[in-house]
Amino acid sequence: MIAENETAPARFDGATRELLRRALLHRGATLAQLLGDVLSGKDRALALLSLGVDRPGIRPEEALRKALEEVEMRRRLLVAGDDRFGRCDVCGVPFTTAALIELPWADRCQKHA
Repeated sequence: MIAENETAPARFDGATRELLRRALLHRGATLAQLLGDVLSGKDRALALLSLGVDRPGIRPEEALRKALEEVEMRRRLLVAGDDRFGRCDVCGVPFTTAALIELPWADRCQKHA
């Protein structure tokens, strides 16, 4: 167990952390642009589907806002060096670095997806 005034060793080196941070920022910018399009009345159903943000029963703008919140939460965890970043929110299993580079906003393992 780590004492309050100590920090856990970083799971990712600086270059990997920066790569993940940039990918999260890019995802957030993409979602924000899409939200702007939806709010201006554009039909972006295909884009929502392709980004995995299409959620049945939820208005597109609500789904996009939720996705943006999730990306921002992941970014904050990463920047803070919080060990919860890159782990399943349900079982805590760590994701591989390769998997995180592909989907840095992932919050569930395949078993709990």
